[in-house]
Amino acid sequence: MNKDIVIVILVIMFLASIGGGFYFARRGPILVGSEPSKEICDILPLYTGASESSGGFGPSPYIAQDICRVVFASEKSDPAICDKVKIADVKGGCYGMLAVKLGESDLCAKAPADARDRCYSEAANKLGAEACENIRSADQRDNCLANAAGRLGDSSLCTKITGVNQRDSCYFNTASRNPAFCNEITNPQMRQDCQRNYGR
Repeated sequence: MNKDIVIVILVIMFLASIGGGFYFARRGPILVGSEPSKEICDILPLYTGASESSGGFGPSPYIAQDICRVVFASEKSDPAICDKVKIADVKGGCYGMLAVKLGESDLCAKAPADARDRCYSEAANKLGAEACENIRSADQRDNCLANAAGRLGDSSLCTKITGVNQRDSCYFNTASRNPAFCNEITNPQMRQDCQRNYGR
């Protein structure tokens, strides 16, 4: 294993253990010294190794601070703490985690645009298919709806899928509960396979 990778992993584990110690000791953000506006997450050191933007391996410089904030956001169930997270994917994950925990998929609207669809998709896995409808990417929305239809056995969700192939697959996958849905499949070969597999 590359020496730099091992060092990065050890540094992250060290920072996580420090954050965990403070977390369990205080159960919330800790104010630092004479700067009452500065919290413990703010004083964690920035990662200074090679970054992905420079073509090397490594996380964002804010990774330790952001992980610290996600831990506090989860413990306090406070979306305002997620606002302070700097890395877009981590911020989206923070909102997604709280959306599921609090049962409020609307929190995903606060996630950065490039992480929002994933947030809604994660929320839909726990909260229901309504969250899928907020996903902007048609492919991701269709995938979310198809997964929800399969999980819930609700083929009515298949009608909301815009992609023909994905919609046909959705009907095929839910036809095991109601073979009549085989007739909704537009692809003749798939319809025939469905009727052969699930027809009575």
